[in-house]
Amino acid sequence: MAGIIKRSNKWVAVFKTLDGKEIRKTTRVDVVPKVIPPGTNKRALIAQNEARARLIAEELENGHKTGFIDSQRLKAIAGGDVQAASLGRKVVSVGAYLHEWLQSRSGKIQAYERDGKAVKQFILFLRNDGGQAIASINKDTVRRFAETEMERVSSGTVSRYLESLSCAFNQAVEKELIISNPFRGARLDKKKKQDDKQERSAFTVEEVKRLVEILPGEWPDMIRVCLYTGGQRLGDIATLRWEQVNLEGGLISMTSQKTKRRMNKPIIGPLKEILKEREKYSINEFVFPLAAMKHAQGGGKSSKLSLEFTGLLKKHGMISSGERKVPGDKRVLSEKSFHSLRATAVTILRLAGVPADLCRFIVGHDSEEIERVYFRPDSQDVVHAMEEISSKIIL
Repeated sequence: MAGIIKRSNKWVAVFKTLDGKEIRKTTRVDVVPKVIPPGTNKRALIAQNEARARLIAEELENGHKTGFIDSQRLKAIAGGDVQAASLGRKVVSVGAYLHEWLQSRSGKIQAYERDGKAVKQFILFLRNDGGQAIASINKDTVRRFAETEMERVSSGTVSRYLESLSCAFNQAVEKELIISNPFRGARLDKKKKQDDKQERSAFTVEEVKRLVEILPGEWPDMIRVCLYTGGQRLGDIATLRWEQVNLEGGLISMTSQKTKRRMNKPIIGPLKEILKEREKYSINEFVFPLAAMKHAQGGGKSSKLSLEFTGLLKKHGMISSGERKVPGDKRVLSEKSFHSLRATAVTILRLAGVPADLCRFIVGHDSEEIERVYFRPDSQDVVHAMEEISSKIIL
């Protein structure tokens, strides 16, 4: 419940937001009236002002909860004082604000697409075209939205929605439309995330050898380069440029598109042979020009290539062609994909006795443990570990 305190002969409203943050806002009501008409009881006027200030404080508290302050009511409580109108504030709806914020992101194509989905789903969740005042959104609203979306899409998608909306509401705080960001610190329940996870299997050594034999075009060499660099992601292989390859120095310089991590991969013997052969017939700056073109056609994403690879796996009977059922609109992951080659690389390394830290370092997995102990393996250790992959899979 709102209270009032005295500050420089003004009554100041004091109340707490739904997040527990204390707010102080002037009521613009004098503690002691500046003018006391003749024949008027001073004590009575002071008491009247205090009563009016308490009513205004309650209105201000209610306004922060609902996002709407009735300036006309405040004027009536304040005894017709025109200045009381300034206690009111413009009501901004969630929908109007988010659409305006989204337009400011239109220059960033990928961000605009990602954020647009988050905005669309949040407004659908709120209903009424997001007509609610933006200040009415609280942490409970965020929690219910996340739980609702978890029934429909994957936990990864929900996390991206929360990130986008947190960015939007951060700007609303900066513009002083709201006091705090209800999306700040929003996290999904760990158990629910784990239950939601769809697992992919690793390719066996025999399956990898068969893939290299039966797949057309650039795919066999892309598989080889992926494994011989420690299981790098499809997008990083597809967009590999010759300027990243130093055959004489024996290194490939890579920056993960997903994590932005910079890596130097040693060029082991079998990998060097593949690269030298491809260099003979190079037509542009890309090691895999056709894959690079498809990656670009997909808007700088690997989805088009990934679908092609999955289609080839189904065609050759490497995975089932039937559809798996999952709740809601969740994207169904095939049991194996190009990404499964990362699991293959890890499996080979671990079975060969390569330490977990070195294994993560080679594959490029994020790890708090690596960062904590500043793990920096000797370059020869990395080479020997990579050679374990080539010795198990002679492609």
